Amino acid sequence: MATTKALLVGAGHAHLHLIRRADELAAAGYEIHLLAPRYFDYSGVASAMAVGGLPRGAGRVDVRALAGSTGVNFHEGRLLSLDPVRRIATGADGAQLAYDALSLNIGSVVSPQGMRVHPSVVRVKPLAALMALDARLQESTRSATTVTIVGGGATGIELAAQLATRWGVGRVRLVESGPAIGADLPPGARERVLRVLARRGVAIHTGCLVQEIGERGLVCAHGCEIAHDVAVLATGLSAPPVLEEWGLGDERGVPVRATLQHTHRDEIYAVGDCAQFLPRPLPRLGVHGVRQGPVLHQSLLARIHDRDLPQYTPRRRALSILDLGGGVGLAVRGRWWWYGAGVLRLKRRIDERWLTMYRLR
Repeated sequence: MATTKALLVGAGHAHLHLIRRADELAAAGYEIHLLAPRYFDYSGVASAMAVGGLPRGAGRVDVRALAGSTGVNFHEGRLLSLDPVRRIATGADGAQLAYDALSLNIGSVVSPQGMRVHPSVVRVKPLAALMALDARLQESTRSATTVTIVGGGATGIELAAQLATRWGVGRVRLVESGPAIGADLPPGARERVLRVLARRGVAIHTGCLVQEIGERGLVCAHGCEIAHDVAVLATGLSAPPVLEEWGLGDERGVPVRATLQHTHRDEIYAVGDCAQFLPRPLPRLGVHGVRQGPVLHQSLLARIHDRDLPQYTPRRRALSILDLGGGVGLAVRGRWWWYGAGVLRLKRRIDERWLTMYRLR
C-alpha cells in the first residue's frame, strides 16, 4: 500500500501531540516527517527560565528523542523555502522534502509595532531569543543592573515581577503605551498586580509610546528618555514574516478555516500562533495550540479515510496563570481570579503534567 507523506514543520504544542500519537497515523498509512529544531521550550515556564528562576531544562523537551521513540522521521533545522504548487519543502540544509499534507506549527514573533529596536534588545518571542535574557543579566558589569521591559501585557508583567526578585537586578521599569498595564485582567486582579509590583519597587510608565529602544536607553514620542542596561521587548505578537515569503499568509498568520486548513489549499494546515483562525479572532495563547492538537490528529486520520473533517471550536474562556515570582501566582478565568502561593503550586503541577507527556522516561 502506498504511503501518504505528512510533513510537520515546527514542534509546537499541537505537533507534539501528533508526534506522541504517530503510531496511529502510521497505521492509517502515513509516513510522518518532522522538520524542527531539536529542542522545544515550553512557554508556560519561559519567563521563569529566562530570569533564572528555574533551570533552563525545566521547560525543555527533546524533540529528536521523542520523534525517534515514535517512528517519526526527524529533520533538524528550519524551513528555508516552500513550493506549494510542487508540494516540496526545502530545509535550511538544502534537503528537499516532498509532502501530500503539510502542517505548520512555527509559533510567533514579537512585533516592534513601528519602533526602531537595537539588536541587543531581548525579544520575548521566539522563545529561543528570550532564553538569552539570563545570560545577558549575568554578563552585565553593573552590580545593580537596570532592566526596562516594553509592553505591559501578561509576559511583561511576569518578567517585571520576577526580575524584581532576582539578585543583581537593581531597578526594573515596565513601560506601556496604553493607559494601564494588564488591560485584559479583571479590575481586581489588575489592582493586585499593581500592589505586587509596587511592593517590589517596579517603576511603571504608562501612556509612553516608545519610538526607539537603543542599547542603553529608549525614547518616547513625547520626548521622555529612559536609561537601561538591558531592555526587553514584550509588545504584541505577530506571525513569522516568512509566511509572506512562502505566499501562505501575512503578519496575521496563515488564514485557516474551522478545519484548520488553509483557505485555498486543503492539503496545508496551520495551528497555534502562526495561524489566523478565520471563524473568530483568537489570542496567541498556548492553550489553543494544545487544544488544536487532537483536532489536527483526527483531521489527518479523517483525510486519509475520506471522511468529514473535524472542526476546532475554541472555548470562550480559558484558565490563565501568571507566575509573579516570589512563590506566588495569579490565576484568571473570565472575570474570576485567585492570587497566592497555592496558585503557583497549581501552575507548576499543570506544567509538569503536560511536560511529562512528552519526555521519555
